[in-house]
Amino acid sequence: MRTPPIDLVLLAALSAPCGSFGREIDRRCLQGHCVILSIENGRVLARRTGGTFTGQTVVGTFAPAGTRFVPPSEAPILHSTMRSGWHVTVSAYLPEEFDYDAPELRVRILAPLGRQETVSDEYNLLGSFHIGSIFNTDSQFLQVCTTGARAYFARSRVWLLGQSGSPELLLDVPGWLAGIETPREGKPAGLWIDRDTYDGVNAETKGHKREFWIWEEGRKTFSLAADR
Repeated sequence: MRTPPIDLVLLAALSAPCGSFGREIDRRCLQGHCVILSIENGRVLARRTGGTFTGQTVVGTFAPAGTRFVPPSEAPILHSTMRSGWHVTVSAYLPEEFDYDAPELRVRILAPLGRQETVSDEYNLLGSFHIGSIFNTDSQFLQVCTTGARAYFARSRVWLLGQSGSPELLLDVPGWLAGIETPREGKPAGLWIDRDTYDGVNAETKGHKREFWIWEEGRKTFSLAADR
């Protein structure tokens, strides 16, 4: 399995000692429990106070280039600009209703002329981010995988970024991106997705499976392959 030489960002939650809040971006509180979103020493942090699970989490590295694309209540952790003019920003934000697992992530995709095209709310942590010609074909993509407090919260999304018009969401499936295949020796291009099958309630649904989603360049679609 080969992964093409494109931009890849892998970000995970890291424990960090409690300290100053740095520059506070936003906060949400309920009955003395608070989640505080801040920027400190080039990192975007979430601090939880007043509850059983107090402490601080590193959400990601602060991406100042994305600041002008998000409101003041959000903290960008990734910003990418393609040569074709597309802008993509991933930011952390606190939802309106109090959520002790916050912050959550938000993806903004802006068209080459700077007009906002797509806003997508995601889980709490960024797992993977690819942008560009991920299959070494003419098509340009944005791939984002995010996860939450539990493994079965993971979700992978892929948008097609065309020469004009709005980005098109082509793939939206549960699971982690496990690998990218480029076309070779008669084998199709596509994405490997690992996912847990647990429904969050019934123990008998717990399991794990790996799926292969084939990219069909001519039709500009993904299709689920039979077991391989």
